[in-house]
Amino acid sequence: MGKIILCNARQAIIPYVFTNTKVEVFSYEELCFYIYNNVALLNPEQFQGKMIQWLKTELGMEELAEKLMEQLASEGSFIDMLVAILSAGSYYETAEIRQFMDKQELVGLLPAEEKLKLKADSFLMYKRLLKAMSLYDEILRQEERIEDKKFLGDVYHNKGVALAKNMELTKAKLCFLEAFNRNQKKASLEAYISLRLLEDSQEVVAQEARTLGMEEADYARQVMLVEDSVDDSMNTAVYNRYQKALYNQEHGDQEAFNQRVDMLLNQWKEEFREQVI
Repeated sequence: MGKIILCNARQAIIPYVFTNTKVEVFSYEELCFYIYNNVALLNPEQFQGKMIQWLKTELGMEELAEKLMEQLASEGSFIDMLVAILSAGSYYETAEIRQFMDKQELVGLLPAEEKLKLKADSFLMYKRLLKAMSLYDEILRQEERIEDKKFLGDVYHNKGVALAKNMELTKAKLCFLEAFNRNQKKASLEAYISLRLLEDSQEVVAQEARTLGMEEADYARQVMLVEDSVDDSMNTAVYNRYQKALYNQEHGDQEAFNQRVDMLLNQWKEEFREQVI
């Protein structure tokens, strides 16, 4: 049976923004959820002056704000500050807060490269692709000293996901192949074969898939998934705008072509700018 959570009725007019993920929170409950589910991305700087002022002025949680101020003044531990926030309302029960503390402790005991991967994976989840790739690269620069090859394979795989989402498909393909060579995971092989299907004939890729040990049924399924994805892409706004631009160019309307291309470029620039800020 589920539990009933009595939410804080007050909502912030101005949200608190976690600058590393661009996530905005408008309520105490949203803040708790973010803290609880983003252990790898939390750092003390996020929970000082600006956060405390936001709790006080936007949510009216003056008692919590004062408590956090006291902990800062006494140089209390970061985990104590987080627990103080999670305990200030009824969003999480005592047992859940204990689980959060245990998780924080376990993360603290992980090797440096595993902490980095957790952080990179979290950035990937929030589509902060450049930040994620930078951290994956930081791990891979230490590849020679890391003995766990399956772990390295997983790093290559997730870097491949980030690259693919950033439309760097050739680099992504190579990462997926490197991942499979190390972790021998089905997901890495399928990702590699999917990208190969975008650049070569099904017959050629089928032979490569067999060489890499992929089952015929799995290969047939990947072919169908890729074909469906290609069909779906043709219904996107970006694809339609690009096709209209080509139509303008083919019919001698260079001004309309330039305008449509400029719109696409501005959209991509804005998306890229979001990644680097």
